[in-house]
Amino acid sequence: MKLNRSPYFLLFFLIFYLISCGKKNIYNDVNLKTSYYNYSNYNIKFSTEVKGDSYISYWTLDSDTIFNSLISKNKKVHDISLLLLKPSVKYSFTINTTYNNSNYTSKLFSFTTRDFPEILPSFDLEINNYEFDGYIFLRTQTNPGIQLLIDSKARPIWYSIADSTLSRPFNTINSSSYISLSKENLIHEISFTGDTILSIDTKENILHHDILKYENKYIGLTYKYFELKNDTKISSLKGDGIVIYDSIGNLLWEWNIFDFINPKHSSNEYLIQEDWSHANAISVDNDGNFLLSFRSFNQVWKVNSTNGNIIWKLGINGDFKLSNEDIFYQQHAIHKIDEEKYMLFDNGDSKIRKSSRALIFSLDESKKEFNLINSVFLPDDLFSFKQGSVYLFNNDKLLFASTVNSRVVVTNMKGKVLWNLKSDNSFYRAYYLDKLL
Repeated sequence: MKLNRSPYFLLFFLIFYLISCGKKNIYNDVNLKTSYYNYSNYNIKFSTEVKGDSYISYWTLDSDTIFNSLISKNKKVHDISLLLLKPSVKYSFTINTTYNNSNYTSKLFSFTTRDFPEILPSFDLEINNYEFDGYIFLRTQTNPGIQLLIDSKARPIWYSIADSTLSRPFNTINSSSYISLSKENLIHEISFTGDTILSIDTKENILHHDILKYENKYIGLTYKYFELKNDTKISSLKGDGIVIYDSIGNLLWEWNIFDFINPKHSSNEYLIQEDWSHANAISVDNDGNFLLSFRSFNQVWKVNSTNGNIIWKLGINGDFKLSNEDIFYQQHAIHKIDEEKYMLFDNGDSKIRKSSRALIFSLDESKKEFNLINSVFLPDDLFSFKQGSVYLFNNDKLLFASTVNSRVVVTNMKGKVLWNLKSDNSFYRAYYLDKLL
């Protein structure tokens, strides 16, 4: 990006006057800051003579849409972030302040955003028969790791570039922040304005595949191991556990799959292999208990969040009778979409069924009855035998990440592809945000 200035790069806009206050100078040291390379946000920093509430209104010169920043409350020194800025576009802005029941607006200022870095993923929108007002949140699996938001035209409108490869798990929290695993034992909650809200060091607990925030607690999947002393081919099995931390990093609760199933016991029905269970998703059911997806088992388990007992198993050889149509393979992204219905990404299987789909269903837990509500298949050329996700948005649209194919796809509930995005990067998951605060 080139700012509309000559010899300087980061700072401009020094000392200007309120239109409504005559010659009274209440805004001082106004300047614009931006990270040189790794972050898309711009920050306006300024001071006022008295404490007040301030926000910034900004817009492009060719649009009637006005964006308002978050409010910086009861301060004399303000540092306000501007989001969703397009590259190489001229913006105008004013500063608005309220104190003593009076409103003040600065004179008009403008700047031009820089180009986005060439390292950002490239996108080719091959099918575009659907427009949405929100944003798709993606994370690359490359070095360096990149997180970005794109709009319905596949234009990046926010990005963050890490110093190295980011650990795979990330998740949305709300329209203002997200949870991120930057390293295998380091959880962050980060606002889209760039502030790190908290960090949790899980120390010896190595996290993988999925993390989430629930009722101000931070939940993740971790590895557990089972030794096979008398087996010369496999010395130990890698299984899974759950860990829960509070907001200051205290370990509140943990669960170990091997406390409930002994792989060496005659009742064990699961194949002995090094990557034994391969959990890849965790979510919370409406009753507060956990839903766990085990890829190696082709099963979803419900686990009691208090005593850790296994409430039920769903899938091949599980507690619910499934027809051939109901069976899912190597699934991901299990979650609840309302009080009754579940959804998962059924990856399929390269040897049994080379097709991927969204599976929507309900369960009668007491009777152990499975009720298929909808099965929405992706086209066969979007088959993703590993990774991937699907989520419902705008009530009747499905957002898929077809990871193996480096695709992000929107369909209707009948499987018609409305939006098909090809990239030179693959994405483990794709989330939808209807707005950004």
